[in-house]
Amino acid sequence: MKNIIISILLASASLASIPLNATPEGIAVIDYRTVFLGTDLARERFEELRDSSEYKAISDEAQKKQQDLMSVSEELQKESKTLSDQEKADMQKKAQTLYQDLQYANQKAQALEGELLQKLEAEQTPNVQKVINDLVKAKKISLLFNSGALLAFDVSNEAINVTPEVINLLNQANKEK
Repeated sequence: MKNIIISILLASASLASIPLNATPEGIAVIDYRTVFLGTDLARERFEELRDSSEYKAISDEAQKKQQDLMSVSEELQKESKTLSDQEKADMQKKAQTLYQDLQYANQKAQALEGELLQKLEAEQTPNVQKVINDLVKAKKISLLFNSGALLAFDVSNEAINVTPEVINLLNQANKEK
């Protein structure tokens, strides 16, 4: 028992001797999703997608379904006292169908965006890896963590968060091509 207490005291003393404001030199964090979505190339491609006829048709469909759903919901709310139970049920069924159609349209739009992101990742991964490798060497980073693997980190700390720097370097590399 005495050995355990001595061990705990020694461990506590060791932890207390670490400065609280120690900088994590050689440690950095990157958010890969933000890297792939934050480049000029990604912005251009997503603008092209949103300007495409397929995406516009889906978006217009979703807006129409949203407006129809709001209209049916408002009518149901206003007229609920004067409607029969059957009329209420019919309107609720119509609202449910419109909601499902709206969800489906949103899923189609998200699927197109997801496909584009996958293409960007496949196309840009070699460039991202090269930029990251060069940055790791230049900044003498010993440990680079993916932000998704961490519970939390200070995103505003430029010494730790290298995501914006990687995006800038990647934009430069893409322009040189």
